[in-house]
Amino acid sequence: MARADALTALAQDIAAADPGSFWLWTLLFLAGSVAAFAGAFLSLRKARLIEDTPTSRIRSAAQGYVELEGFAQLLPGPEVISPLSGARCVWWKYSIERRETVYRNGKRTTEWRTIESGTSEHLFLLADATGDCVVDPGGATVYPSLTRTWQGRTRRPQRAPEKPGWLQFGDYRYRERLLRVGDPVHAMGWFRSDGVAHSYDESSELRDLLREWKADHASLLQRFDADGNGEIDLQEWEAARRAALEQIRQQHVERSLTPDVHVLSRPRDRRPFLLSSLPQEKLVRRYRWSGLSLLMASLATGTGGVFALVARGWL
Repeated sequence: MARADALTALAQDIAAADPGSFWLWTLLFLAGSVAAFAGAFLSLRKARLIEDTPTSRIRSAAQGYVELEGFAQLLPGPEVISPLSGARCVWWKYSIERRETVYRNGKRTTEWRTIESGTSEHLFLLADATGDCVVDPGGATVYPSLTRTWQGRTRRPQRAPEKPGWLQFGDYRYRERLLRVGDPVHAMGWFRSDGVAHSYDESSELRDLLREWKADHASLLQRFDADGNGEIDLQEWEAARRAALEQIRQQHVERSLTPDVHVLSRPRDRRPFLLSSLPQEKLVRRYRWSGLSLLMASLATGTGGVFALVARGWL
């Protein structure tokens, strides 16, 4: 009875509201319902896509959209260092916020404003038992292995705390997300193998090599002057030519064995590009819970919008 009375009173308030406020809040409720439903659909679709896409091995992965599992490794060269904490990693994202006092409608409030942020664009390796794959993280949704937030008194933190406590002080707040070296990574994206292109001009390479050998006359005599007379006759020159040709062809064989470079990057279509330290099961569970929560929010806001229209006599 009390609930029915409350709904009746609410319907009367809505019916008596001025048209501007009524339509503003009704449209907000309906738009929120549509947005939440779209988010629920996308989350549940991602969960299904992750479940339905088979996990491939890097060496045998097909060209196109794939799912891979492996461990994050650094490429040869300079290490990747987080600019906020100086931690060694393969990927980072950070932000720095400053606490500011503002006045709105005569009231004093405190809020955090972002004054600096950044996201890593460094390439890194994803390695499994069959090979390595270069990951270009640009545009990826990343679920990091380490997320931390702490406060300080300077724009740049002196150091990151080992375990940020709940009681913190300072007018600056730091947020950092990391994928660390050696972390397990579940990845979904566009896979391609870039082969090393080889073009051979045997005649030209032969001329260049023989010209190089002739420039070092002493070495040429040592290798091919069979009779020891200090000169290279036609028969000896032909032996040198055959040796040069054999060397060039051996180099061609070695170059042809150069392995392809595998790359994982953002898909060409709208399918998700995911890099997650979470295992597949947890990632699917997260998307399902997110989808169900958004679906409930869509139903609640949609019901509110329809109730307002009914109370106003539009339905």
